[in-house]
Amino acid sequence: MSDVITIHDLEIWTHIGVPESERASPQRVLVSVELSLDTKEAGQSDDVTKSIDYADIAKQILELAKTERKTIECLAEDIATSISTTTSNAQRVTSNVQVTVTKFPLPEAKAVSITIKR
Repeated sequence: MSDVITIHDLEIWTHIGVPESERASPQRVLVSVELSLDTKEAGQSDDVTKSIDYADIAKQILELAKTERKTIECLAEDIATSISTTTSNAQRVTSNVQVTVTKFPLPEAKAVSITIKR
């Protein structure tokens, strides 16, 4: 059985976009992450070391935002890889990491997003 910890709409500012002109200034991007893991031991012991420290996940994402990218697909993949390969996280995440990246490039649309599962 897996439980899910979700970070909803973490606001980051990053240089992202296909045209160079779009990457010239930082853009507001929202990142949501769902982490599947067994939280029973943490729930019973009230010990964060038995779970995932979501503040650390947020710091990882904010650090990744410092790198310029062309696509939200690349940003989503980099976030999923970072979470999955960090030793303390990899030991806890039991089945998958789901990442949604949302940006606001089109005036005619509310948003554009991608969701990946790894």
